[in-house]
Amino acid sequence: MENKVRNIIESASDKALSDLIIDSYKEVERNYFIKSWKTSELDAGHFVESVRRLIELKLFGKYTAISKGLPAFNDKTMLSYVNSQGDDSYRIHIPRALLTVYGIRNKRGVGHISTVSPNHLDATFIVSTVKWVLAELIRLNSSYKPEETSKIVDHIVERNVEGIWEEADITRVLAEGLSIKEQVIFLLYATEEVFDKKLLEIIEYKNQAYFKRTLKQLHAGRFIEYRGTGECIISPKGIAYAEDLILNKVNA
Repeated sequence: MENKVRNIIESASDKALSDLIIDSYKEVERNYFIKSWKTSELDAGHFVESVRRLIELKLFGKYTAISKGLPAFNDKTMLSYVNSQGDDSYRIHIPRALLTVYGIRNKRGVGHISTVSPNHLDATFIVSTVKWVLAELIRLNSSYKPEETSKIVDHIVERNVEGIWEEADITRVLAEGLSIKEQVIFLLYATEEVFDKKLLEIIEYKNQAYFKRTLKQLHAGRFIEYRGTGECIISPKGIAYAEDLILNKVNA
């Protein structure tokens, strides 16, 4: 699916700009997933600058060289978009979305020192807006059939956690090559499940005795707190392990 997204953006611009847009998008999403809110918001600035160049290309026929700084993102720039000829999404909707993201990045304790610290709320808004912008670019530029384009857009909008499938009462680990220990840590980090019986059901491991021994080993190693009630609580050490796992195995 990623190759299709890259191809669509590249066909609308060039490879260098396509790579900047997709790579910065992936960094926003990845850092949001590992709960690195500040990094996710900073990466959104790179996404904004990349998409602004695509807007320039669509409205003015060329874009500011990647090696050069963009003009200030202010009312004058917004007016230049509005007064140009082109699709309303390039002239109005996408720029307004980007300006809001840029404002939060710069004025809510991310880009500069501020009295308001970056938080989960801001990062959630930003990642949702970035998803919408990328999906809109795909909608505008896709040469695929409408049904295939809809699938690509849905994939961007709905995709939340790599390696986990959650639908109705179904939860499954899709990431391959994870040990039982790693699957437990991953599930405790990425889902709301906390009880041993539910974890065993999700992983579908047949040897219940061995599974419980694994939980006790994780408890002894201080990766989780495993209580007599069957409740499992991931520890700070477990969180660090999970983030390393996500970066190096799940999202690799």
